[in-house]
Amino acid sequence: MPVVIAYRLLRVIRRLAVSKIKFLLLFFMVAWLTSAGLFYWSEHILAGRSDVDWATSLYWALITMATVGYGDIVPSRGIGWAVAAIAAVFGISVYTLFISTIADRFLEATVKASMGLGRLVGKDIVVIGEGPICEEAINELIANRDKDSIGWIMNSQPRVPPKIDFVVGDLDEDTLERGGVKDAIKVIICYEDDSKAIHATALVKRVNPNAKVVVLAKNEQTVKILEMLGADIIITMSILGRLLASGGFEPMVVRFISDATTAREGVDIAQEELSRETLVKDLETRGRRVVAVMRGKDILVPKEEDKLKPGDVVIYVREQEKNSR
Repeated sequence: MPVVIAYRLLRVIRRLAVSKIKFLLLFFMVAWLTSAGLFYWSEHILAGRSDVDWATSLYWALITMATVGYGDIVPSRGIGWAVAAIAAVFGISVYTLFISTIADRFLEATVKASMGLGRLVGKDIVVIGEGPICEEAINELIANRDKDSIGWIMNSQPRVPPKIDFVVGDLDEDTLERGGVKDAIKVIICYEDDSKAIHATALVKRVNPNAKVVVLAKNEQTVKILEMLGADIIITMSILGRLLASGGFEPMVVRFISDATTAREGVDIAQEELSRETLVKDLETRGRRVVAVMRGKDILVPKEEDKLKPGDVVIYVREQEKNSR
């Protein structure tokens, strides 16, 4: 019978050891109650002290295990001292286990984060994909926003750790949730493979239907599918074809577009949605050169005296401090 009880007790301990926190709480409770019980037995029963009851014993055991020792309640000589030593050892053991458990948790979280196996929280923008296009998108986002608000989901371990928080995993719902897509405001999908772009868009819309999705597509058939899936902005490879053609006879136009589409160069193209009526010339007094206005689906080229309406999206060029390379 004692062997059976011991075997079952060991099974319980093994199960609890799987969760260090539960095991630590159990160890603390056992040590606390054991210390209090021994103190009550040695002082109240053996020494006959009337000032030591069960509540006092619990208080004494807790203070002694915490290695505080106020001295308001002290044990008697002999057995009482032995009980105090046992309680102190219990306290040091609990303290050591607690510190090691916390350290293990921090170390585990650090290792997971460095390998992309953790979970991203509080990311406004999440980038999904790999390759040079994704890297350029990440660099541009960092130039415009706080990098702590950006997350990156990739399929394989990077050779060099990226500048932002990332997760690594297969392209599935679990990986997207670990990557913070569920709470993201915008998701940028930059796969150069159209099938992956379609798959990622469908998963993102399933995990977070409210997220604004910006996705790269190679052909028109993919564009139609992505529109059906609810992609908000679709960047096609045809744009690169237009730039290549312009480079043949308008090289400065291509240079301007390349320069103006990044916040890391001399000028920057930006947008602003107006909340009130504003004259174009009033906007330009703030160092902004208005080049176009989006009103619904129409693109307008305004004059200085034109009055802009609330809801208009102004596209303007501003000077940007050029980074040294």
